[in-house]
Amino acid sequence: MRPLIFILTLALVGCSTPPPPAPVQAESGPAPLVPPYPTVEEVAVQTPAKPAPTASWTAISDFKGQPLVGGASVIEYKIGRERHSFQLQIVVFDDRQFDLKVIDQPEDWSGGNRLTDCMRAAAAVAGVNGGFFTPEFKPMGLMIASGKRTGTWQTGPLLTGAVVVTSQPQLLWNADVNPEGASELLQAGPRLVDGGQAVAGLDAKKRSTRTFIANDGGSQWLLGLAHDITLSELAELLTTPGVMPAFTVNRALNLDGGHSSALYFRTNDGREHTHPGWSTVRNYLGIVPK
Repeated sequence: MRPLIFILTLALVGCSTPPPPAPVQAESGPAPLVPPYPTVEEVAVQTPAKPAPTASWTAISDFKGQPLVGGASVIEYKIGRERHSFQLQIVVFDDRQFDLKVIDQPEDWSGGNRLTDCMRAAAAVAGVNGGFFTPEFKPMGLMIASGKRTGTWQTGPLLTGAVVVTSQPQLLWNADVNPEGASELLQAGPRLVDGGQAVAGLDAKKRSTRTFIANDGGSQWLLGLAHDITLSELAELLTTPGVMPAFTVNRALNLDGGHSSALYFRTNDGREHTHPGWSTVRNYLGIVPK
């Protein structure tokens, strides 16, 4: 097993991989309109307990990196902990080169394959599914897409932060959010990482696919999917030194996950790669070149 740091270096330098296969499409079958999103019990902060000894994280696959249009990159890899493997797909980008865009998707029966059309229309080079939505297919919390407001501001144990774009993207907690002047805004939660530390009390039992966004406190960002993982494990993974490719997470926020989780990216050769979710979602987060 090569040291993790060495493998990470190869991921960022060795991006000249051969063209990947054609876009992956979702399996056929009925898709629920509204996937089950985390319950209050799942995300509510519990009474803090003494932290258990941290088990080591071990790379169990090479890091496959590909450059994207405009200077972003996508990295896919697997990492192990306590006899369990976790697959990650992350898009790394710099907000000096890209803007974050909330992409509204109001068609309640459009299906997961709507992802590609939405990203093309927004001229995005990559993107993921966005925030939670209600059984009536309305955004849960406040959404601002290209200056248009939908939904209302909410607080509680689930919606604890927001992606906010004014002159530049920001990852803010509820107490710091001022929707006035925002061109893009998306409420989500729960918080995963704050000040480089894993948030205490996150659920440690329910494993699912998780979609998340993270920032290093400066201009570097991640959009990612982590598969078959609990919220607590994801927070720990994001704060373990050397686990994220050349990236130190300062803040991270959970987005909608489970059946909603979806990823799109466009490589330097112009090929589109689509990993659609199983269900219709109300919005997406895309990165768009400035």
